[in-house]
Amino acid sequence: MEQAQKPPVWTECVDGVWTITLNRPQVLNAMTIEMFYLLRDAIEQGAREEQADVVLLRGAGGNFCSGADLSVLGAMSEKAQADEALTVINEFLTRLHHMPKPVIAMVEGAAVGAGLNLALHADFVIATHHAVIQEPFVHIGLTTDFGGTYLLPRLVGIAQAKRLALLGEKLSGTEAERIGLIYKAVDAEVLTEEVEKLIASVRRVPKQAFAVTKDGLTHAQGMDLEQSLAWEKVQQPALISHPDFLALIQAKRKKNQ
Repeated sequence: MEQAQKPPVWTECVDGVWTITLNRPQVLNAMTIEMFYLLRDAIEQGAREEQADVVLLRGAGGNFCSGADLSVLGAMSEKAQADEALTVINEFLTRLHHMPKPVIAMVEGAAVGAGLNLALHADFVIATHHAVIQEPFVHIGLTTDFGGTYLLPRLVGIAQAKRLALLGEKLSGTEAERIGLIYKAVDAEVLTEEVEKLIASVRRVPKQAFAVTKDGLTHAQGMDLEQSLAWEKVQQPALISHPDFLALIQAKRKKNQ
C-alpha cells in the first residue's frame, strides 16, 4: 500500500543502509520528471551521509519500476524541457554509477525500461525469479536510455545486448541471472533475507578496498592491459599503506601467533 504521507521518492537511513524507495505503486513506480530531481537529491545525499555505508534501491508495492511515466514522454517533446530533464538524469546516473559505496538494487515485480537500467547501475541486482525484466524501448519507437546502451553490452555482451535492446524480449529474473544481466535471482519469500545477507557480505570488505576496486573495474572497461596495470601500480601501494590494510594484517598476525 502506498504510504501517502511520503513523497514519490523517499529515503531513510537505518543501521547504516541508505534506502531510496520509488513510491508510486499505483503505476508500478513509473518515474515522473519530479522524481528525477528527487532521485538526484537522494543519491547525492546518500553519497554524503556519513552514517550510510550501503545504498539500497527499491520500489514500493511489490514492483521496482515500470520505467518513465507517460507524462515524461509528453514533456520531452519540448526541446528545452527535454534538455533540462536529461541533464538531471545524466547527473544522477553518473553519480550512482560511480558511487564509492556499495549499491544494491532489490527487484521484485516489474523492472522495465528506464527502471531496469536504473537498477543496472547498482553493483549488485537481486531479483525474484519471476520478476519481469525488459528493455521495451524499440516497441514504442525509442532507443534504450538511462545508460542502457553503455551497460548492456558490458554486462552481457553484444549478442545478448541486441536481444534485449533490439528485440525487446521480456525476461524473468531467472533468465536475467543466467545471461549475467543481474547478480542473483531468488524466491520472492527470501528476497529480503538475501539482500540482508549481501549487505552483510559487502560490509565485511574494507571500505577503501571496495571503493578503489570498484573504481578500477569501472574504468577498466575503457582501458587496455597496460593502462590497467599502470592503474594497479598506483592503487595497490596506496592500499597497502592504508590503515584498513594495516589493521587487518596486524589482526591476522595476532590470530596466527
